[in-house]
Amino acid sequence: MNEEQAQRKLAAIFIADVAGYSRMMRDDEMATVNTLSTYREVMVTLIRQHRGRIVDTAGDNVLAEFSSVVDAMQGAVSIQKELKARNAELPEHRKMQFRIGINIGDVIQDGDRIYGDGVNIAARLETLSDPGGICISRMAYDQIESKLPLGYEYLGEQMVKNISKPLHAYRVVIEPESETRRKEKPKRQEPKREHRQREHHSSGEHLEQPFNRVKDRLKAFAKDMKEDEELGERFKDLKGRIQSFAGDMKESPERRSRAFKNLIHSKEVRIFLGFACFLFLINALTSFGHWWFLYPAVSIGLVLYLRWLKTSFFSSRELDSMCDRAFQKELGRLDSKVRDSEDGKKYARIKAEARVKFYNHLYIYMGVNAFLIVINLISSPFNWWFPFPLLGWGLGLFFHWMKLK
Repeated sequence: MNEEQAQRKLAAIFIADVAGYSRMMRDDEMATVNTLSTYREVMVTLIRQHRGRIVDTAGDNVLAEFSSVVDAMQGAVSIQKELKARNAELPEHRKMQFRIGINIGDVIQDGDRIYGDGVNIAARLETLSDPGGICISRMAYDQIESKLPLGYEYLGEQMVKNISKPLHAYRVVIEPESETRRKEKPKRQEPKREHRQREHHSSGEHLEQPFNRVKDRLKAFAKDMKEDEELGERFKDLKGRIQSFAGDMKESPERRSRAFKNLIHSKEVRIFLGFACFLFLINALTSFGHWWFLYPAVSIGLVLYLRWLKTSFFSSRELDSMCDRAFQKELGRLDSKVRDSEDGKKYARIKAEARVKFYNHLYIYMGVNAFLIVINLISSPFNWWFPFPLLGWGLGLFFHWMKLK
């Protein structure tokens, strides 16, 4: 970088990225590239209309800067509304939704490029956004809170990759009134018999022999778990966090130190370490050599894991977002006539809520059984009793999944 040409400035940074881009490319490369090209042209046009400057459009990413965060927000809202209208004309599996992150920060401009933490924070905010949504920093929120007719939901402090301090993030509610109506859950009513029969016959899974039916269900269960987009995104997020931490631990001492700091910033980890140290101290003072503190420490870890699930993976915002995506997916499975009826929509909503409960059940199953495995290793490493609850509960999980079909 030429220091004479580079200059610092304050800017509103806009970053957008396609949600589920890898899956779409895997399913149909040409259709995905064509849609991306069309949508990118729309975004570029709207960004320029709102006095923004395009910085980069590499891959499925769009980076732009604005001199005003109000212009950046108005441009982002216009983009999401326009893309939503265009997506309505596409089949469910071809809809392309962008996540958008907006931040105000100090950046370094070198020619047409911009660099700095302001850009990095905007990129991390984009990953916190819902598909088709907008996520902004606290500094951006402070500037636009009373200037635009939008709603805002505080997401709390978010620890993100390669940012040492937690981010105060806000989700933008583009249509506050419709958002309120969306969160009003309909009463649980059974759909008309004809609707249930249609879906049952369309599934094509009614087999004559019970054994063959169970075998087919098991295969479908394994396939559904592998291809479920919602679960895939969540496992990918969890895997990404673990890989990021492991990668930092392998690198320089500076990155290792930063990884530990990010880990310790988690409230659940701090509580666990505090209790574990306290119990170890009591154990060492009262009965050194007989390490009983491991049992309550692991139990506390399980409780904190369940709490983390509730506040991170299954917060009220995440549950609403998951229900909406599952609702759209269930609607897509119904016949066109049934899909537009009130009974069809109620039925799809019930099915969507049931699917989200299954996701919750699955994550609790994973955490509790991991806890049982650790207890088994500590208490009786040569007597393997943990497979019994693992398989028994797994069968219950399987039957829970069968009810979704």
